Amino acid sequence: MTTVSELRAAYSNQRIEELRSRLADLTEFQKFENLAVFGAGSYARLEASEYSDIDMFFLSANKIEDGIEEKIRSLSMFGKTIETIEEMRFPKFSNDGEYLVVLNANEILSNLGSRTDDHENYFTARMLMLLESQCLYGDHTFDSIVESVVRSYFKDYPNHRDNFQPIFLLNDIGRFWKTMLLNYEHKRGFRISEGESQERKTKQKVRNFKLKYSRMTTCFASVAAFGSCPEPFSERDIVNITKITPRARLQLVADNYREVRPLVDRILQSYDWFLEMTGHPTEELESHFSDKSKRSYMFERASEYGDEMFALLQALDLKGPNRRLVRHLVI
Repeated sequence: MTTVSELRAAYSNQRIEELRSRLADLTEFQKFENLAVFGAGSYARLEASEYSDIDMFFLSANKIEDGIEEKIRSLSMFGKTIETIEEMRFPKFSNDGEYLVVLNANEILSNLGSRTDDHENYFTARMLMLLESQCLYGDHTFDSIVESVVRSYFKDYPNHRDNFQPIFLLNDIGRFWKTMLLNYEHKRGFRISEGESQERKTKQKVRNFKLKYSRMTTCFASVAAFGSCPEPFSERDIVNITKITPRARLQLVADNYREVRPLVDRILQSYDWFLEMTGHPTEELESHFSDKSKRSYMFERASEYGDEMFALLQALDLKGPNRRLVRHLVI
């Protein structure tokens, strides 16, 4: 019997391949040298439904001084991108096309960890590229950028080849997770105003539910995969993990440590239930969260899912105490 996750993966792959083909034929993209475009979100996780939008990020590997005419070219490219998205009947870009900007890969690398890292969206783009991405255009450039970013997290590796741990990267993943939680609180507001509509409250609850499943899995399935890698770490281990989906990372953990397979199976079964629930039309999904008893049940299951993910990280710590994943995420 075909599972929900398998159906979603087949649908996502079909849509991604069509989009890749269309973008490859656009002269506006071909004129842009050293360009890479990747998708994030449910399509990158191969979990999209017909109601899913697609998040796209544009990266340039050009030297900064080479980008004098890039703004004009990028505006033309974005116009064609919007046309293509409309022709394929994707939902409109979220946040009014907030991410329709070309980010320079050299700037992302040079500002890693700086104040500018957050301000210019470099941090978000970098973490999504590593944690949930599917290349849509410029495969060679995209792979080169990913390898450069991973290398930047391995600066201390030459002096610690036998016991290197990617603590810098673990810290950034933890920071990304906390940033998403803070962004949710910011959008929600610390207090729900008396005049706020019930519809808006319901949409907030749906976002919270998705945060507890898909976004949490994006971050911590990656951490778990790191914990299951053979020692010592290498850059190639991390690069290979970035090339598979969060669900595939959980499967990797189960393959590497058979003792945790029953726990991973429970996590994946629960995630399948989440995909089934979020595959309903928006109105139907929101109706579940308008019903107090249904809403309580769904959030109870989300809480149990988080407990199981935490238990997995603890189990990996016990299996490989030198990794101390939980310790590095907390302190």
